[in-house]
Amino acid sequence: MKKYTIEPEYHGYKVGDYLKEVLGYSSRSMRKIDIFLNGKKVKPNKKVRKLNRLLVKEHNKGTNIEPIKMDLDIVYEDKNLIILNKEPYLIVHPTKKKVDKTLAHGIVHYMKEQTGEITVPRFYNRLDMNTSGIIVVAKNGFAQAFLQNKEKATVNKYYQTIVKGIVEEEEFVIEESIGCVGESLKRELLSIEDGGQTAKTGAKVLKRMDDQNLTLLEVELFTGRTHQIRVHLSSMGHPILGDELYGGMVDSVKRQLLHAYKLIFTNPDTGEEETVTTTLPDDMERIVKGEVIG
Repeated sequence: MKKYTIEPEYHGYKVGDYLKEVLGYSSRSMRKIDIFLNGKKVKPNKKVRKLNRLLVKEHNKGTNIEPIKMDLDIVYEDKNLIILNKEPYLIVHPTKKKVDKTLAHGIVHYMKEQTGEITVPRFYNRLDMNTSGIIVVAKNGFAQAFLQNKEKATVNKYYQTIVKGIVEEEEFVIEESIGCVGESLKRELLSIEDGGQTAKTGAKVLKRMDDQNLTLLEVELFTGRTHQIRVHLSSMGHPILGDELYGGMVDSVKRQLLHAYKLIFTNPDTGEEETVTTTLPDDMERIVKGEVIG
């Protein structure tokens, strides 16, 4: 439930236009709310007057995901968002093969403790099971729609990763379309004509570990294709360390060393830019500090 007071400059607006243009609601999210002006339920074409009291109540969106208590590493929270630092080896959402103890189960439990209701977890982004780092969960449809509205919200995602080999360029951008062939889980560079999707990845060198023939990179995603970072870096001859699927397998490294470490986003409530960062997980930190891998 959200409460607003209509500012004088929006006197005469239709309430639906006010919700879309001023508050950032989408047409889709508007179908999932009830609107009240001065305590009376109204339709979106109702005109508002200055200083009207506006109340927006979302329809409860239930889920069959069972609540499971988990230790969640929450790095940011407000009335609209939860931002977590996901540990490696944890699946974000139930799949056909994994239906219990995913991050979604923990979020459902956490929200139930807060609100007393079981509600669907609204993930803005997802990470592969073995990728660690920042996950954004919207607490309501408004926040979800706001972050997805590219005209109103900026969401920039940054990763750190350790790759095989010494990367010579200080900074570079890869723009190569990506797709899958047949039923394979593996993605590959694939032309648009053959069914690929446009993909753009930027990267810069943070540290070269010459003694181990490894490089620590910061990576920025401009698009969000499945396995995008893994495919792009592998295509230039620098697969992510530990990435069995794309040529980075090492016996002593149990996962692809990819960590979503920083998020710059527009706060749905204030419209201000915010930055959230996390530290590297232990397995990556040890290598960066000089631990020799087998």
